[in-house]
Amino acid sequence: MNFADRLAAAIIAKNSCAVLGVDPHLDAPGSPGVPKPYTLASFCCELVEACAPYVCAVKPQLAFYEARGLDGMRAFAEVVRTARRLGLILIADAKRGDIGSTSAAYAEAFLGDGDFGCDAVTVNPYQGADSTMPFIARIARGRGVFVLVKTSNPSSGEFQDVSAGDGPIWQRIAARVAGWGGDYLGDSGMSPVGAVVGATYPDDALSARRLMPQAFILVPGYGAQGANAADATMAARGDGSGIIVNASRSLMYAYRKSKTSPPEAAASAASAMRDDLNAALARVRQAS
Repeated sequence: MNFADRLAAAIIAKNSCAVLGVDPHLDAPGSPGVPKPYTLASFCCELVEACAPYVCAVKPQLAFYEARGLDGMRAFAEVVRTARRLGLILIADAKRGDIGSTSAAYAEAFLGDGDFGCDAVTVNPYQGADSTMPFIARIARGRGVFVLVKTSNPSSGEFQDVSAGDGPIWQRIAARVAGWGGDYLGDSGMSPVGAVVGATYPDDALSARRLMPQAFILVPGYGAQGANAADATMAARGDGSGIIVNASRSLMYAYRKSKTSPPEAAASAASAMRDDLNAALARVRQAS
């Protein structure tokens, strides 16, 4: 089944465009890490279980698993298995991209059927089309791709906003995303070639939607990075569709501001996030 159709169906089934970022910070001074008595795998998997009723997808950030070596990658594989068991859409936040043969290996790792196989992966397009095509080739197998277009970090404009003649570089990438995805539209009318556009740049999100009318836009920046629901829904289509919104720290570490357990606090925060986003999307539909 087309990835975009599966994602659209998951959003409807959960009445939620919220995504749980499963990003277990490292155990270091000033970092929350993994709370006792949890193991890395049990912490991540229990949060996925607790948040499953309120999110349409989960998005593990590979860096936090890779940094922990073999134990970290075993935990990542457990998160993959847990998400599969719960029927959740699984997005590997890997931001991969390299020469064609290397990208093909990355695509097999994260969009194949092995231990790390997910439904979709984030991709860095800055080495050009030959670095993205091996990922896009997996669309025929029901997989999806989210291309970095305009990211949420403060210094994103250092390169992404540089003029490319008729606009900034990120807009040229957005146009390519629309072109790459145009041949793969699902029954939902959406493309499995999506984009990452940060909520911290809401004006750019509006422009991104105009450039990519049929792309799912993955929106980071909500919650701990400072963007609110109105910012996060700027890239939505007029009917409120076409976006998924990620939060990680504000869900995973909600227990630090609560007297409840990590899974209970995360579930409560995910429920509140879903309701917050739905209220903002209702305003989008009213304004269209």
